[in-house]
Amino acid sequence: MILTLTPNPALDLTYLVDEVRVHGEHRVREVRAAAGGKGLNVARVLAELGVDAICAGPLGGGVGQELCELLDPLPSIRQAWTPIAGTTRRTVTVVGPGGATAFNEPGPAVTPAELRALRESLTTLVSSSDPRIEAVTLNGSLPPGLTGSDLAHLIRAAFDQDRPVLVDTSGPALLTAARAGATVLKPNAAEAMDATGTDTPLEAAAALIGAGARIVVCSLGSEGLLALERDDQAHGPPRAWRAQLPEPLSGNPTGAGDALVAALASRLLAAQASLPDVLARAVAVSASAVTRPVAGEVDLEIAAQLETTVEIEEIRCP
Repeated sequence: MILTLTPNPALDLTYLVDEVRVHGEHRVREVRAAAGGKGLNVARVLAELGVDAICAGPLGGGVGQELCELLDPLPSIRQAWTPIAGTTRRTVTVVGPGGATAFNEPGPAVTPAELRALRESLTTLVSSSDPRIEAVTLNGSLPPGLTGSDLAHLIRAAFDQDRPVLVDTSGPALLTAARAGATVLKPNAAEAMDATGTDTPLEAAAALIGAGARIVVCSLGSEGLLALERDDQAHGPPRAWRAQLPEPLSGNPTGAGDALVAALASRLLAAQASLPDVLARAVAVSASAVTRPVAGEVDLEIAAQLETTVEIEEIRCP
C-alpha cells in the first residue's frame, strides 16, 4: 500500500477539441472529469499497476465532494482526506491536435488548525499496521497557507515511522524537500534548474543530491529521464544514468510525470528494487501515459512493448 499525499488536490476537467484558436470560440467535442492533483493521478496509475493506494490531503466544498464521488468506484484506492473550510480547486486542460494547454486554479488556503489535523492524520496513517503503508509520495504544489517548513514537517512525519518518501514538487519547496532528506525527488529539468540556479539538468540533480536528497529522477520530456543516486559507500560523486526511448511518442504529456512517480514508488520504494533496474519500466510507463487523453491513465500493453526498447546509459557525474 502506498500513501499519496496531495497538498493541493483538484477536480480535473479535460476538454477535447478539434483545434485551438487564440481569441476564438471552440466547440468542445468531449468533456472528461477526473479526481485530480498529482497525487490522485499517481494513485490511479498505481491502481492500474496493481498497487493499492490511500489518497490523503486537504479537501473541501462541493468540488471536493465531487472529487470523492469520482474516486468511490475504484476499489484499489482508499480515501483519507482532512476536511477544510475552503473549496477544492479545479484545473482545465484543453487537448487538441497540437497538444495540451492547462489552466490551474490556485487552491484554497489551509489554516494552521487544518494543517495540524493533516499532519496528525498522516502520522496515524503511516503508523498503522492495517493497512501497512510501504511508502509515501508527496505530490504537487503547496496551497496558500502551507510553507516550506510545513512540507519538511510532513516529510519528517513519514520518516519518523521509517517510511521512504518520494516528493514531486517545484520552486523553493523542491530545495526544502532535498534538505529534509527526501528519499526520492522527481522534478522536471526546468524545475530542477530553477530551484538550484544551475545551467544543466545534471548540475541541478547533483545540487539536489548535495542538499540532502538520496535519489533524484529528473524528467527530460521527450528525451527521457536523468537519474542520480548518492553513493554513500564510496563517498564519491553520485552515480548517474540517462534513460530514454529511441523515438519519443506524441500525444498528451499532462500525466507523464505522475505516471513516472507511480512507477518509481511501486518498484523503487515499495518493492525496494535498485535504481538502474527500475529505469526502463519507469520510462515505459511514463511514455505510455502520453498516449492517453487524460492524466492518471496508462496503457500497460504499450508500456510492455516500450520497456524492451529503452536505452540506458551510465554517465559520469561531475
